[in-house]
Amino acid sequence: MTASAARPNPQGSYHYGKITPTKTIELANSAPLINGKQRYAVNRVSYINSDTPLKLADYFGIPGVFSVDSIESSPSGGAAFLSTSVMSANLHDFLEVVFQNDEKTMQSWHLDGYDFWVIG
Repeated sequence: MTASAARPNPQGSYHYGKITPTKTIELANSAPLINGKQRYAVNRVSYINSDTPLKLADYFGIPGVFSVDSIESSPSGGAAFLSTSVMSANLHDFLEVVFQNDEKTMQSWHLDGYDFWVIG
């Protein structure tokens, strides 16, 4: 279990304005009924906590704790479902994340990570 930081380009300077995103992720929140209960979902997935911490399950290769990419990287139609889902990304990727709220309520988001550039 290690942590890492952003790396400069080969010339030794950072050029954040010239970075092409490696992947774009669109996250749309919703408030569906799942099994008769009001839940909140992102791209049709309502997250449920696992008994095993996700970082430990990943590090030790424990199967069945979470599902990689069962949550789609853009919104689509269909019924919402419960899952312990994570999205995959490669080390040093530059991700563009778009938050979409079609609900009539205010939505707040919490991001964990480093070096975020918020636009809009």
